Amino acid sequence: MGLYTKRGKDLEAAREALASWRRTHGGRGRPIPPALWSKAADVARGVGVPEVARALRLDAGKLARLVDGEAERAPRSGVEPADFVELGCLELGTPREPRRTVLELVGHEGDRVRVEVGDGGGVDFVAIARAFWSRHV
Repeated sequence: MGLYTKRGKDLEAAREALASWRRTHGGRGRPIPPALWSKAADVARGVGVPEVARALRLDAGKLARLVDGEAERAPRSGVEPADFVELGCLELGTPREPRRTVLELVGHEGDRVRVEVGDGGGVDFVAIARAFWSRHV
């Protein structure tokens, strides 16, 4: 595989990853996750910042800083971490259909985790939530 072909495929993979994230998270106004910025910077090192910024619709200045190794710290959202998470109570009585419990958590950067458990599933949702909110990406 030629170098040009590999770069083109890398750019297309980055474009698809970013398009998928934008479809899922609404795009404009949401901070792009660091992993996607990193992928774009890797491609820009081989293809060039202007071309990648244009193709991916990214801020060329920020992309250039990332390519130059000046990884800027993204400002944290003004939202404070939750001290309390409410879990809805189960209905009383005999269920007419099998129950399933769903836990979905969304982080500041748009990262998500979703856990679905059917009847009889003994899962520690609090431990999952703690692990999700305390991880260092």
